[in-house]
Amino acid sequence: MIPAVLALLLFAVSAVSARRSVSFLGSAGANFWRQTLSVSLLCVLALGWGGGLTGPCLVWFFWSGVVGYGVGDTGVFLALPRLGSRLTSLMTQCLAAPIGVGIEWAWLGHSPGWAQSAAGMIILLGVAVALAPKRGESAILLWGRSGLIFGLIAAGGQAGGAVLSRYGFELARLEGTPANPLTVSFQRAIAGVLAAALWYWVALKKGELPPLRPGLAKGWQWVAGNAVAGPCFGVVCYQWALANHPIAEVLPIVAMAPLAVVPLAYWLEGERPTKQSLLGGMVAVMGVVALVRSR
Repeated sequence: MIPAVLALLLFAVSAVSARRSVSFLGSAGANFWRQTLSVSLLCVLALGWGGGLTGPCLVWFFWSGVVGYGVGDTGVFLALPRLGSRLTSLMTQCLAAPIGVGIEWAWLGHSPGWAQSAAGMIILLGVAVALAPKRGESAILLWGRSGLIFGLIAAGGQAGGAVLSRYGFELARLEGTPANPLTVSFQRAIAGVLAAALWYWVALKKGELPPLRPGLAKGWQWVAGNAVAGPCFGVVCYQWALANHPIAEVLPIVAMAPLAVVPLAYWLEGERPTKQSLLGGMVAVMGVVALVRSR
């Protein structure tokens, strides 16, 4: 499971970089420019060492990108300024694991056992503890209803995109032409940049974007870090893991990314985690470990 571990480390760096880039370019701008950079890098890599736009399951991988990037990443970038990188990562990654297992069971018939179901409940409990407001506070007042909703959308999008990728990998394997994770990442990224461009255009028409030149001048390094660690090499490692392992093994390992985000968020953003959020994160990760061991 080395690819999944690499993916979780890269996603942690991506989450913190994304939060910083949003502060300079806005949610729509940060997402669009990082997708543009990542699809450019992946195009060079896929044409040089992958299959480009070839493959029998191109359509499935494209739709995986539509769901994963178009829905999931939009939710992430809208949740970041409301929840912060640590809580957004915690909510997205940990909830994506049980949601993905549920979708895979309902659609592909890969039914989880009682141990997997119990582990999924532990994950949900940990996320609930981490996000629960203190006594006398309201979650809606603390983070806003929209922050929690966007976090759920992000988790659902990531889970749905992962299941579609798994389905594409299985179909390709059955047809005797196993899909290259680098090629798959490029094909998904095309859908991602199209979705990001649409969101960017709408935000531009509404006048919701900060000035571009000053934003890029101050935040280009965070956009680059987000692109390289997230939709470029992070996703390549993620698809590499999905090509060889089921959802119930890959997503739980990637869900441990919030633990790696904690020191980065504290170092770069000064976001000191509360004891409650750390406790909830530990419980969620215990559920992740139990979910992996249940396989």
